[in-house]
Amino acid sequence: MTSNILQDPATLRALGETPADVQARLTRELDAFGEALQSREGDWQRQQPGRDWSPAQETEHVMKVNGAVASVLRLLLSDRPLRPGEQATGELRDGKRQAPVATMPSETGISWAEVEAQWQANRAALEAQAAQVRETPGRTVWHPFFGELDALDWLRMGVYHIGHHRRLMAQSAPNMEPSA
Repeated sequence: MTSNILQDPATLRALGETPADVQARLTRELDAFGEALQSREGDWQRQQPGRDWSPAQETEHVMKVNGAVASVLRLLLSDRPLRPGEQATGELRDGKRQAPVATMPSETGISWAEVEAQWQANRAALEAQAAQVRETPGRTVWHPFFGELDALDWLRMGVYHIGHHRRLMAQSAPNMEPSA
């Protein structure tokens, strides 16, 4: 079954009230995700039980979303005019949010040989934008699952996304328990 759904962006507030709170949570999620990657070399390219992707693909997807979040933050924090864009709602299939096409991983995902350097560069770019985040009332960009979000809510969404995929990878890892 396929349907469209918009969620209340207020649910993102649990990830932090202030920019400093959300930035600290981002650091914790990035640390935890990066740490989780270290144990996955043995099954890096293997599709995970109950999942459509391998850890390589999951990581590539998270990095694509992180890059998109950094770009949206850069725009929202700038003086550049915002152009109206498409306001399509995200797709929900069998109770799961579906990744927008632009954030889908490649068939093989990121290679193990490249993941550490690319993860660190991706992280640095996101953290650089996050360090400047503030609320931007009146300056919003559409998100397919939450609707119009300002810069602080976009950062909250990014934090949520990283943690969500870290927990999914932990659930599929051999002998690992997902943490909150």
